[in-house]
Amino acid sequence: MKRLLLMLTLFFTGEVAAVAQTHTAFKDWKMNAEQMPSLREIERNGSSALTFRLGHVIFAYDPDAWLRSGQRERPVELDSLVRVGIAVTVSEPDAAFRALVNQQLGQKQTFQFQKAELTNWMNVGSEWTVIWKMLPVLGGLSEGPEQIPVLVDSQGALIPHDRYLIDTVPLLLPKPEIDPEQNPLYRKTERPRIWPCAKLKLEAADIRPRKRLVPAEIEKRARQAFDKMVDRLHEIYKAEAFQFRFVNLQRAKLPWSLNSEGQIEYLHVWAVNFQEVRTEKLKTPPELFTVWVKEDGTVADLRPIDERDRN
Repeated sequence: MKRLLLMLTLFFTGEVAAVAQTHTAFKDWKMNAEQMPSLREIERNGSSALTFRLGHVIFAYDPDAWLRSGQRERPVELDSLVRVGIAVTVSEPDAAFRALVNQQLGQKQTFQFQKAELTNWMNVGSEWTVIWKMLPVLGGLSEGPEQIPVLVDSQGALIPHDRYLIDTVPLLLPKPEIDPEQNPLYRKTERPRIWPCAKLKLEAADIRPRKRLVPAEIEKRARQAFDKMVDRLHEIYKAEAFQFRFVNLQRAKLPWSLNSEGQIEYLHVWAVNFQEVRTEKLKTPPELFTVWVKEDGTVADLRPIDERDRN
């Protein structure tokens, strides 16, 4: 009987350990825009007119995106530029893009063609900018941008967006001490905000990485990068009061592209989550801060964004 009880104990212990090690799927894609820095502060190199955010994904175009389309020279004769009808057809969001949008917004969207504009100088041009309007299928207001810009090069090839996975949480620094010699009109009496921010650039090659690290190594790399950012918070911003704890490790699955058979291919990344430790009792617990990590171990770029840098 004792041997049987011991075997049952070991069995259930193993089951509990297996459950504890099971990594849940990341599903919290929505982000509160009011609690975020501006897109310009997160993605500093992109064009503001061509940059937009859907959930945790930022879509942007590098100013030199046309170089990646295979054009050696930017301007081309207008007579040789692909016609607008072809550009509109090529730019229409495909099933993979629609699936990604639906995932990030948590509701199905439909797209309507709005307009196509040609970037040109006198009698030469470079690419088409095609604007699509995004609308919820079931009606109501969309949480994302109303207009989605897509670039098509002069030969009629789609120029894909640069995509970044991001996350950020707001932190309130102590109130600044008032300088009696400073003009009262220019004094800042409110508590300034600072946002720890994670940004990970996604590539098509990430669908099939050359190597895949085990979860323990993924967590280790994320912890090391996160600790460095927290040390910077404490050192530069004198924010020693901010302390964080590791919460969990999750896997995220993002629709990425269509294969030759028209099926959606998915990109997998790891979400390593941390949470601010607060002593006071709060009705709403602090938000999770996610350090994104690729399967090959590439960790998101982590940096604090200070709203005082805007002045």
